[in-house]
Amino acid sequence: MRSSARALACCALLCMVLLGGCAAGSSDETLYRLPKLPAEYESLETSIDALIAGGAEYAAPTSGSNLQSVQMVDLDGDGSEEAVAFFRRPNDERPTKIYVFRAEDDSYSQYCLIEGTSNTIYSINYVDINGDGWRELLVGIRSDLDVQNLSVWSVAGGTPQQLLLTGYSRYAARDMDNDGRQDLIVLRSDDESSTVADYYVWNGAEMALASSLRLSSTVAELNRLTAGTLSGGQSALFVTAAAEDSAVIDVLTVSDGTLRSITAGAFRFLELYPVDVNGDGVTEIPEPVPFPQAEQDGATFYRLRWRQYDAAGHSTVVRETYQDTQGGWNLILPEGWDRGVTVSRTSGTDGSAVTFSRVTQAEPEPILTIYAFTGYNRTALAARNGRITLSRQAGVTYAAELFDGSAGWIDEQTLRENFGLIMAEWTTGEN
Repeated sequence: MRSSARALACCALLCMVLLGGCAAGSSDETLYRLPKLPAEYESLETSIDALIAGGAEYAAPTSGSNLQSVQMVDLDGDGSEEAVAFFRRPNDERPTKIYVFRAEDDSYSQYCLIEGTSNTIYSINYVDINGDGWRELLVGIRSDLDVQNLSVWSVAGGTPQQLLLTGYSRYAARDMDNDGRQDLIVLRSDDESSTVADYYVWNGAEMALASSLRLSSTVAELNRLTAGTLSGGQSALFVTAAAEDSAVIDVLTVSDGTLRSITAGAFRFLELYPVDVNGDGVTEIPEPVPFPQAEQDGATFYRLRWRQYDAAGHSTVVRETYQDTQGGWNLILPEGWDRGVTVSRTSGTDGSAVTFSRVTQAEPEPILTIYAFTGYNRTALAARNGRITLSRQAGVTYAAELFDGSAGWIDEQTLRENFGLIMAEWTTGEN
């Protein structure tokens, strides 16, 4: 069976043939005729059209990373893609319909059907949970009462089998015990609105609840789940919960088959999340620490102390940075900048400027200013007064100015090596 990529290639090849016909005296009718889809995709389209004609309507998942009404997924690992189509029949007793179509002899036919009583499919993921080589369907369902359930379906053999049904707020599939098989961490609310983490594993016959653990936050405070790694190489799940301007991060890991938590403590919440900040394969947690204030009533600026943890809960600071979210840049702070350095920021029609200064008994002594110029004359401004151009991007030019007081604090080479841009994060929501 041809994959979707191959189908696109076939269409492109057919277009080339048609265009090549110009030299061979092809008629206008031949020249402007649209290329036909491969036969197997025509049969899939026919099947979907028949469902719509019979009263079905598209019901694409509303959150997560898979949002299409029809999704092409290689469920059985044979290199060919199955088609998973999401529909709703409002008047049916079980209105939610998930059709799986499989290709056979250059045509798609219905392989199986999963039905549900909810009107909304919240999310869908495809993960091989039981290790049989088939990717199971992890279906998040939301009812009219905003109650969420997670349903795990196996479709191997053509007869859907439900492996798990449980209430949830968030979940993540992750190989927590490093045995090569994906496990499930399901976060839900208990009777006191606290967050409980349930750890499910495949025991050879069913999805079994291996252990449960109450976390330090409520479900309403849950903000993000981040899959990562501890300093000893163990898999971990970082659970960020935020309330107003404060955040608590629980680091979940598995030891001897039991789910355990390392609470990284409460931090000021700057909408920053755990990430491998230095590229060493270990996930770090950002801990905001205030700079000394340049003025008594001035704004508070924060440096980020990035900590990585081991399974015993011991932490090590591997990097400190300053992140200017508004300007879109960050700077790795050299050693010693955690003592006696203050920060100020100005902005105007031409862009913004952040100045790092050494604290003295008199006025702060400037060390470095980093500019984000956005005006029409940004290139000229970046080159004025011996400034150092750091980066040119669409609509913004970054430059820096080193002052006489920078000696012993930072030089141009270190500045260029330590300066970076903040990459915008694209997310389609939680599962």
